[in-house]
Order: sequence, then structure tokens, then C-alpha cells
Amino acid sequence: MARPNRGDRLEYSHHRKTNSIKFTVSFTMHDVATKWKDVATFQWEPFGENNQVPIGTVTGTVHFPQGVTASNSWTWLHTEQTSETGRTKDDSFTFTVNDVKSGEYLDVVAAFDAAKAGDMARVETDDHLQELKEDEADDERFWRNLERQRSTRRLNNWMTTISAGLIFGIIGVVAALRSSGRSRYRGSIEYWRDRPELSPASAAKLIDIVTSGDKPDISERQLVATLLSLAVKKVIAVFPGSADLYIGVDLKQVSPVELSQRIGSDPYKRNNARTNSTIVMLWQSDYGVSEGFDESVFVESVFDGSGSGGSGSAASSVFDAHQPDLSASERALLYLLTVISERVGRTAFDMDDIKDACKDWKDGYKELEKFTNACKTEFAAADITPKTENGWLIPGAITVLIGGASIFINGLAGYLVAGASSAFP
Repeated sequence: MARPNRGDRLEYSHHRKTNSIKFTVSFTMHDVATKWKDVATFQWEPFGENNQVPIGTVTGTVHFPQGVTASNSWTWLHTEQTSETGRTKDDSFTFTVNDVKSGEYLDVVAAFDAAKAGDMARVETDDHLQELKEDEADDERFWRNLERQRSTRRLNNWMTTISAGLIFGIIGVVAALRSSGRSRYRGSIEYWRDRPELSPASAAKLIDIVTSGDKPDISERQLVATLLSLAVKKVIAVFPGSADLYIGVDLKQVSPVELSQRIGSDPYKRNNARTNSTIVMLWQSDYGVSEGFDESVFVESVFDGSGSGGSGSAASSVFDAHQPDLSASERALLYLLTVISERVGRTAFDMDDIKDACKDWKDGYKELEKFTNACKTEFAAADITPKTENGWLIPGAITVLIGGASIFINGLAGYLVAGASSAFP
């Protein structure tokens, strides 16, 4: 095909108010046909696979020399997109190709009676029409076989996607139903069992599981439950109000009645008691959680080291107590309180003291993690809840991934609707 050297014309039209510019390019090609003994042929590729511009709809018309009709001319159109071909009243060949994307090609092949061709620059002495028809028929068969294979693979992919989605979806539903069924009691109405050996932290976790609605943070609920358990076991004592309310008071000797009168008689102390609390360390751990409590030390002094205890005091009942029996989470919290007590510098401290002591404590989270990890280990060891509650999660996630992959891959291939149809169910 020779480069165009005549008849070239470039028309440029631009209006300031428009948002686009339209270029019309017209050109004439010379010496592009070959005259054989029986026919004259030419092949034209307006754009090839290297084209990087999405075109959309392409229309074209091939005009033959005078005297050429549909009976003595033959045409073929090569494209991967849907197309339409036809003949006009003067027997010119027309074609329309739809949705042409970047990287797609278009070839036009035509042949007509050599007697209507006149003189041409390129001449061959052999017949060519039959060979051309056979080549085009072979190309068509190859293309149809290729399309059949593509359609078969595409159909198989859609069926595989739908089948896999249904299989994993059914597995997920069955797992969810089984998990729901196992969580319900199916025995007789009269149900008896011994009280389970649960730590306060595990009990708080169990309450969090079986209750619904707005709930406090589980770690906060476990901490409060464990703290109250330490107070019940006389390992610590908890008094209302801030620590400065008890300066000069031996908390090991003050009775509940005296404490109530002391706070209730002063409006400031009553308000302070509503917003703050004081913790008194009655036992203090010298070791980490894993060492147990064999070397725990009883703290006899609160502020000034005075006082020998009395039978009417709020904390005196622990003076002669034996080593308390604590769970792992209780030991972990006691150890945390012991470390905080050392940072505060005394064995009685309130919530404000804790905030001040922990403000610049870079490794404080490690001590807190000992408590949270102990809570998790205790609850897992209790084996209260079934382990299948999340059995639906993996097949459900796989189902979603299959659906998303189907939409994405089919969308890239130009079959977004089909991909979505096979993915959404």
C-alpha cells in the first residue's frame, strides 16, 4: 500500500463554546489493488491492534468501478465486534462496526471482475478468486471455532462461578443454622447443673455474650468485676471518695458507720464520694502473674504505718486471714495494682492518683495486657461456648470473593451484566 500523496485534506473547525473538537480527515490511496487474471483485489486495514484510541462506532463505504455489481464482486469484513454489511443502490459495499475499543482491528477485503478493473500498476497472471474464497472460508471457520471455544470457556466459567457460589453459600447457611441451633438449649424444661467454676472476668464475658442491646466495653466490665472480687476476698479495700479525705484516718480501724457519718456530714465529701474512689492495698504481690502468690506480702500500714487493727473496722477481718485463693485474672489485676501502688508511692490511692501515675508510663500497656490475656485464657479454658459460632464466616467470605471476582473479570472482558447476574445470586 503506497503512502497517500494526492487528494489529502484536513478540515479543522472549532467553536469557543463547544467542549470538543472534530477532525475530518480525507485521503486517497493509490496503487493499493492487484489485478489478477480473473479478479482485482485489495485489502484495507483502517486500524490495527496497535490502535490505542477507543473509537466506538465505525462506518465505511467501498465504491467499485462502473459496471461492478453485487453479482461480480465479493467482500469480506474482519473484526471482533458485532457488525453490519450491505449494498447500496449503486452496489457500493457499506459496513458498520459497533463498540470498537482500543487494541481492536478492522480489515476490509474486496474483489471484483478483472474485466471492470482497467489498467493497474500491479498485475498477476494467475487466477485468484477461488483461492481467495477458500482462504476467507478457512479464516471464517477458524474464527467461528475460536469464538465457540471462547463461548464454551465463558459459559463454563459462569457455571463454575454460580456453582461455587451456591455451594459455599449453602455451606455458610448450614453452618449459621447449626451455630444458632447449638446456642439454644434443647433439653427438658427442668434444668439443673452445678455452679460453674468461673472467674469474675469469665462471668463478665459470658454475660456479654448472652445479653443484647447497648453494653459496656467487655474489658471494662471484666476489670470492674475482678476489682470487686478482690475487694470481696479482702485483698483490697475500696472506699468512696478521693484519698485526701482519709488523711490522718486509719482505714483499718474505721467502722462503716463512722465512715458513713464522716462523709455524709459534709456536702463536699458527699459529692467527692460520687465521683472518685480510693483503693487500699491489703495484699501486695512482689511477683508476676505466673509465679503465683506464695511470696505475697500483707500490707499493714495504709498512710502512716500505725494501727494494729480492730474488730469493728472495715478491713480488720483480713489481718489474720490466710493467703487468698485467686484466679489467674485476679492475680494479674492484683499485680497491676501493686505496680501502680509502687508508682504512686503509697498503698492507698484514688483514681486521680492512678491517672497521674500512668500518664507517662510507656510500658503500662504491657502490664494491662497481662490482665486481658489472663481473662482470654481463662474463658477459653472454661469451654463454655461452642467453637462453631463462626463456622459460617469462611464459606461466606469465599462466596463474596467469588462474586466480586466474577464481576471484575467479566467486566474487563466486556460482560459486566452477565458477570453481575452470575455473581449477585
